[in-house]
Amino acid sequence: MIIQTMSIVVPTKNRCVNDCAFCCSKTHTNDYEDRFRDKESQDYLLYKSDLRRRFDYARIHDVDTIILTGTGEALQNVPFLLMVDEILKEMNNPFPRIEIQTSGVMLTDINLTILRQIGVSTISLSISNIFDDESNLKIIGVHPNLQFKLDELCKKIKSHGFNLRLSLNMTNVYDKISKPGVFFERFTELGANQITFREMYYSGNDTKEDQWIKEHLIREGLMDDIRQYIKDQGKAQYILPFGATVYSIHKMSTVVDDDCMDTKTEVDDILKYLILREDGKLYTDWGDEGSLIF
Repeated sequence: MIIQTMSIVVPTKNRCVNDCAFCCSKTHTNDYEDRFRDKESQDYLLYKSDLRRRFDYARIHDVDTIILTGTGEALQNVPFLLMVDEILKEMNNPFPRIEIQTSGVMLTDINLTILRQIGVSTISLSISNIFDDESNLKIIGVHPNLQFKLDELCKKIKSHGFNLRLSLNMTNVYDKISKPGVFFERFTELGANQITFREMYYSGNDTKEDQWIKEHLIREGLMDDIRQYIKDQGKAQYILPFGATVYSIHKMSTVVDDDCMDTKTEVDDILKYLILREDGKLYTDWGDEGSLIF
């Protein structure tokens, strides 16, 4: 079995600090017990041991990348991140690539330093409007005390030595753009190293988030134009296990992800990712407890 990455769901006891209009976590019930406790708790070592065994499973299946993510912002639970760091150091750091997915909030100099110290090398910024800060923050639902300017944030991320991936949520805010090259001009301004164009996914559960996505789908044809531009202007580098091709274009690594929730129906020996949930157990599907591995 080929497994590309392991996503670690960082427990957040409180609701996410953001209120994204399209939040995929809100489209599913979260029935996974949050077992994380502080170091003084008797359960701490047991939970840590359970996580370690799941890390061992990923290691023996040649996973080389772990992604810190969550139903909230990963940096809402720094003590959990430090626990993960303890486990990885005890294992002699078996995963060479550690990434974090974030909207960009809470990326203070202190938190960026912590992320560097625990081995994070890539910060993947989820962006809903790369050309307009006000629109981006509104769609994400960022609290006034946590708002930021994208240009300044990207500069700060790069100054701390991280690789910068810009993950664009492709909605109709971009419908007026007729030339895909405009996107790449903006990426260059922000100092991006990697780009992901993320087509929007809705669960079919008829939630208000599903409805928002349906009402804000990107105009037909624009994604095709972007794909063609990447093929014409870029150079194919390699094919990811789940089938997407990675291109080098304008000195940036670029991929179009049209199935970010891995909704394929065919059964094969390739897993896009493992999911380590808050209960300390491994799954293969974000919304299906029946996908439990152990």
